[in-house]
Amino acid sequence: MRQFSYGKKKHKGRKIFFLTLFCFLVIVGGMYGVRYVKHSYSPDRYGSYSWTKGETAFDLSLFDAENLYIDEDAETLRIMQIADPQLKIGLLSKDRKTYDCLDRALAAEKPDIAVVTGDLTLSVFTYDAYREFAEFMEERGQYWTVVYGNHDSQFDCSKYTLCQLLSGYDHCLFNPGPDNIKGESNFLINVYRGKDAAVPAYSLVMLDSGMYPEDGDVALTDWVYDWFGEDQIDWYRWAVSGLQALNPDIQTSVFYHIPTKETAEMYYADLFANGKEIPAAIDVSTLRECSDVEGVIRESDKNETELMDEGYLAGIFYQGKNTGLFDAMKELGSTKSVFYGHDHANNQRGYYDGIYLCYGRCSGYHTYPFFDHPNFLTKLFGLTERVLTNGELWVDEDGNQMEKGVTLIEIGVGDDNYGALSVLDREDSDFNK
Repeated sequence: MRQFSYGKKKHKGRKIFFLTLFCFLVIVGGMYGVRYVKHSYSPDRYGSYSWTKGETAFDLSLFDAENLYIDEDAETLRIMQIADPQLKIGLLSKDRKTYDCLDRALAAEKPDIAVVTGDLTLSVFTYDAYREFAEFMEERGQYWTVVYGNHDSQFDCSKYTLCQLLSGYDHCLFNPGPDNIKGESNFLINVYRGKDAAVPAYSLVMLDSGMYPEDGDVALTDWVYDWFGEDQIDWYRWAVSGLQALNPDIQTSVFYHIPTKETAEMYYADLFANGKEIPAAIDVSTLRECSDVEGVIRESDKNETELMDEGYLAGIFYQGKNTGLFDAMKELGSTKSVFYGHDHANNQRGYYDGIYLCYGRCSGYHTYPFFDHPNFLTKLFGLTERVLTNGELWVDEDGNQMEKGVTLIEIGVGDDNYGALSVLDREDSDFNK
């Protein structure tokens, strides 16, 4: 009888445990559901203005809220590129390592502005991660901006909600851009030498490279990514032409998340120029001149898909279609440098047909290589053989282990050094602990 009574109590205890667990999960799921409904809302159209090709007149006042003022006698514009932090929530240790690195980097380098080139977060708590990062920058009085990556609004938060959040921070220079073109972070940050300057000395062009193609035949595991809309490129032409009308010699730098095909072309052009073998499927006559190419391409090679060009299989996960941004930059002649992220294990950069193309150094300790060994998650999603677990690929040209860090960009804005470009990766250990 005692054994029977004990068994009944044990069985009852299990029922209470599982019922409590079920109730807890229901409550947590319900709370997350409420958050999702609140944060995922987005109107059909929103933005700071409407733009129509051939009709909208260029006006500097459209970008006044995002102006960046540096000293009137400044010779150099200092930009810190923060690529792919992929923050989750700040309580996690790897986030703390990312914040610690950025804290020391900002204190040491004192940039005029920090630019996050997408994937600030990869989190089911996107809103909280964005808010924490914004407060981190605000506490330091650091001007900063962000262009969206393919993960920033992937879970519980729309870009619209993020825009509303960012508008509340004085040091965040962000604008969703026109309400009627593709993307939700297309804007200019005009740089003025002194508050009294009439026209910008330089301009930073921000473009939203999107997330994933809106095509039911394309799966996430196809590793195919979105591309610039033709209306975005028309807007870019309008913006740069408008700046050139005010200052014919003005130069610009472009920032976005997902590289264009020209990044892969530069990689193969450099191999070919150095007498190395490239895939026979690549038409060498289409490759342009490259120079000063350095850094590595360490991502795992791509899977062949219908939207990827035959032969371009090195681990450069560029946009699924090439819609002509690079050609527009060449035509207008203002943009001399382009900065992006997305492929965390790549840091190659150099001149391609006269324009500097540059991967930023991955900053996030929550990005791959993350798992030392394959586990059930990587096996479940078919990632076991991909770079997610291949820590040995995170090495430089000499085979030495690379570190997380930032990319420091210096651009001459004085009369004697205008447009002079210096780009340097700064690793975590470069900053005093």
